Amino acid sequence: MLPLFRILLIEQDPATLKELSTNLAKTIPNFERSDVDIDIIECIELKQALKYVEEDGDIQAVVLSWDVLNNGERTYSRFIEQLKGIRLELPVYVIGDDTKGLEIVNESEEIESFFFKDEVISDPEAILGYMINDFDDRSETPFWTAYRRYVGESNDSWHTPGHSGGASFRNSPYIKDFYQFYGRNVFVGDLSVSVDSLGSLSDSTNTIGRSQESAAATFEVKHTYFVTNGSSTSNKIILQTLLRKGDKVIIDRNCHKSVHYGILQSASLPIYLSSILNPKYGIFAPPSLADIKQAIEQNSDAKLLVLTGCTYDGLLSDLKQVVEFAHQHGIKVFIDEAWFAYSLFHPSLRHYSAINAGADYVTHSAHKVVSAFSQASYIHVNDPDFDADFFREIYSIYASTSPKYQLIASLDVCQKQLEMEGYKLLNALLNHVAEFKQQMASLKHIKVLDKQDFMDIFPHFSGDNMGHDPLKILIDISELPYSLKDIHKFLLDEIGLEIEKYTHSTILVLLTLGGTRSKIIRLYNALKKLDSGKVKLATSMRRTRLPENLPAIDLACIPSDAFYGERESVPISKSNNRICAGLVTPYPPGIPLLVPGQHITNEHIEYLKELAGQGLTIQGSFDGEIYVLKGKVKS
Repeated sequence: MLPLFRILLIEQDPATLKELSTNLAKTIPNFERSDVDIDIIECIELKQALKYVEEDGDIQAVVLSWDVLNNGERTYSRFIEQLKGIRLELPVYVIGDDTKGLEIVNESEEIESFFFKDEVISDPEAILGYMINDFDDRSETPFWTAYRRYVGESNDSWHTPGHSGGASFRNSPYIKDFYQFYGRNVFVGDLSVSVDSLGSLSDSTNTIGRSQESAAATFEVKHTYFVTNGSSTSNKIILQTLLRKGDKVIIDRNCHKSVHYGILQSASLPIYLSSILNPKYGIFAPPSLADIKQAIEQNSDAKLLVLTGCTYDGLLSDLKQVVEFAHQHGIKVFIDEAWFAYSLFHPSLRHYSAINAGADYVTHSAHKVVSAFSQASYIHVNDPDFDADFFREIYSIYASTSPKYQLIASLDVCQKQLEMEGYKLLNALLNHVAEFKQQMASLKHIKVLDKQDFMDIFPHFSGDNMGHDPLKILIDISELPYSLKDIHKFLLDEIGLEIEKYTHSTILVLLTLGGTRSKIIRLYNALKKLDSGKVKLATSMRRTRLPENLPAIDLACIPSDAFYGERESVPISKSNNRICAGLVTPYPPGIPLLVPGQHITNEHIEYLKELAGQGLTIQGSFDGEIYVLKGKVKS
């Protein structure tokens, strides 16, 4: 299976279209490209061309014949605008009258290049060569290509790592099974940073630096950095780069715990946005736009606003409104978009993309929903005031001086896939989900929650123009007469489904770039069996739900003062009026109930007791005790 480089050729005169297409097709063999298949689609009408672009993800270039007499400049520039609204990454090459060339290119900033139509007809090799070069540039993987070549040379290893290309494994009677399980390439590809030609991750040199530049172009940002120890680290790097001791930072209480730990490490002062929790389903929504604006207005001296761009359950904020309001008050915006790395690459998702919204800093967990190894993460920067030198120093605090080259390579090929076939893959997945939801509507006891359900659950959903990522399939199982444990076991045994996340009444299934239609059919078949009752499971009248109200956070001091202060462990029941010294997070729903520096009240204690009584996990509680500041009582 080879990559397909499909060219969409648009010309309104049928005879000229056929001549252009024939001449281009005859020229293709001249380039002797055995590594890619090249073909051409002919199109007369602009409307039909847009349909082709929307439906055919293999189109990698558009050649547009610009006929001013028939349509006028505005028609063509509007067409290009619409095309880019579907496929942002798709290059458009214009052919036309050379005497009008300067006027034409002034009509749109999205024209890749201009060619004289008569020259294209008589000598099509020039434009085809130009398009092939652009195709190669877009699909290049600077690090992966050089890394694979270096590994293939099988150089003797006189440096770290100590297993020397796997020799110490494969020559051992005790651990050679480890080598045999993973195979040769894993070990010969485990290289040392002593390979200067491949570059340094900490300095962004050589092929690593070029790969990061290529990724920045793919994601339409000023800078992209590769991180090999997860977005938890990426988040902390950004927070410590931007915040100093005592700086105010407005954060979503529902943020990932790495954000809370980044607040501790920067010794900053958090202003928490209220959580909006639905106790029936055990899921939370992003903060309301009204709450965000109020927090900004009341804390206009804040340095940073931190939000989660896409919740675990797929709920999306209209970030454009947020970013514009924050920037009006001189506040930088950092969006943790760990679960939404593909957001730019499909028009139905792009509006909710943090990068598209103009956020200053964005993190993507490339391993979560797109094609990279575990722990692989991107940091994207668009901040005009970005301090690259200080960022690099903070980066060095967290980065290993011996990064895993396979992780770097996976980040390189991941951005290539998004650039070249991200739209195609996402379009197929979204169509599969639509089909799945249509079939699920016939079930009686199981329901896939959709946009209308979220509008009913959360009052601010419609007014704030919130959205939902359809690839996060949230399934309501509250009407099934079985325990969550038995449902989980059945799905695991039936289709090998390890549930990504669950609450007392929902299960979450993620569709990623590795999702297939056959997997969705197997899921539907298993759920249909559960719904019909044709399963051998014991009935259970479980009807638990989370407490209605999540107690507010009232800080007694800066969190870092409490976290790094002298602490002691006390039973939860005896923690009233004490100052919390750790992060206490019940799961589900995964929202921190207590943060370091927080004044603990009876309301918090009763909330924790109720959750513990339901058998939920309480992270930060150890044998029923939590850490508080030693001897400190809230006055």
